[in-house]
Amino acid sequence: MNWPLFWALLFGFGMIVGNIMLVKHSAKMKMPSLKDAKETQPRSDSTADKTTRRQSDAEKPNSPE
Repeated sequence: MNWPLFWALLFGFGMIVGNIMLVKHSAKMKMPSLKDAKETQPRSDSTADKTTRRQSDAEKPNSPE
């Protein structure tokens, strides 16, 4: 038997079965509505966010240090 073909078919079949199981599992989950999400999050001033926001490492310019 051609072993690479066997492993490729087994891998493909496993991916298909895994995705079907994932879809079945996620169908049981309840997603919150957009109205609920807007009510629970407080509004913030966009100018205050800009002044108090700290730069992350990814946003900092490159330096030799």
